[in-house]
Amino acid sequence: MTRCLALLMLAAAIGLTTGAREQGNPDDRAAAPLDFAPVVLHVACGELFKAPCGKVLPRIAARTAQAGLDLKPVQSGGALDTAATVCQGQAAAAIVPRDAIAQLAHQPACLGRYDAVGRPLYPYYAFLVVRAGAPFRSLNDLASGRTIAAGPEGSGGQITLGFLLRSNAAWQQAITVTNDDAATALNRIADGSLDGLFAMATLDSELIDRVRLREDARGKPMYTFIDIRPGADFWRAGDGAGHCLYRLTALDFGGPAPVTTVSGDAVLMLGRGFRDTHARSGPLAADALASAIDASQAGILGDLKSPGDWRPAGTSCM
Repeated sequence: MTRCLALLMLAAAIGLTTGAREQGNPDDRAAAPLDFAPVVLHVACGELFKAPCGKVLPRIAARTAQAGLDLKPVQSGGALDTAATVCQGQAAAAIVPRDAIAQLAHQPACLGRYDAVGRPLYPYYAFLVVRAGAPFRSLNDLASGRTIAAGPEGSGGQITLGFLLRSNAAWQQAITVTNDDAATALNRIADGSLDGLFAMATLDSELIDRVRLREDARGKPMYTFIDIRPGADFWRAGDGAGHCLYRLTALDFGGPAPVTTVSGDAVLMLGRGFRDTHARSGPLAADALASAIDASQAGILGDLKSPGDWRPAGTSCM
């Protein structure tokens, strides 16, 4: 009798434990293995261990994995090269600034070969850095035979600065652009052999702290950010698909006044040969990616220190 009672009590305990596990952990059921092999999509996104490869893509990939799409990062160099990998079929998708796509939109190698999928991911901001104490307050002040570094050819800085200079004939004629990277440019600004550095970066970029925190031998700030105030022609630039490229914005770095500058969108570019790809019983790649972007946007903006209202309605974007 005692043996039977013990067995009954053990069976009851097992039943209660199993029931509690099933009721208290619904995620265990959601995490059941997929009944189909995942499809691998290679995504070009610059340097593997920096944003967007290191921060943005993993958040999107965590969502697409549930639909059977396994996103793999591919190192791809500058913004223009990254966009070109999709047109050339070297990658299924890419995370790129929208103005990099605009550079390629009308080239025969890219026409009809890609789509921008889902909502914009996060903002890039234009930064114009000069030596503190220099007689420059805006990009317009540099239009007097000055020299600005904007990174290597095909970089985000080169692309956006190119749009700025082409929108203003006086700027294009008077400003010389070099290919110095940020570290080299800052050293040259410090020694007086360069007037400015133009860069496109996210708000989590180490460049911001490098500029804000560097001091000279007297303990005074070495650098400062100055305004970028384009004319009306600049805002007419589009990506060839009905989307504007830039917005006017203000950034506060703790100085006497916010810095006026421009921002641009980062988007996910998908090759048309892959948009209908799907794992068995799963959604199309384009739909799965758009849904993953929606679901992960708050986390992406948090990782990149971007404000949630970075694309407000009624801005200067025309």
